[in-house]
Amino acid sequence: MKKLIAVIFALVSGTYVVLGPIPDFIPFLDEATALVIFVKSMAVLGVDLSRFVPFLGKRQGKAPKSDGPVVDV
Repeated sequence: MKKLIAVIFALVSGTYVVLGPIPDFIPFLDEATALVIFVKSMAVLGVDLSRFVPFLGKRQGKAPKSDGPVVDV
């Protein structure tokens, strides 16, 4: 069910991103918000498009764990 909703969001927001300026059928949604919805819904479907959108930011991995306490002398 989650993937079905993601497909619907991807289709609607992708169509709005491509045809956004022509028919403005969703007046409270601008193109940047539609692009974010499209990228996030495609990530749910298993396609990572966040590298093409610079304002989403990069995911940072977890810091490596140390083997023990650090002692400064």
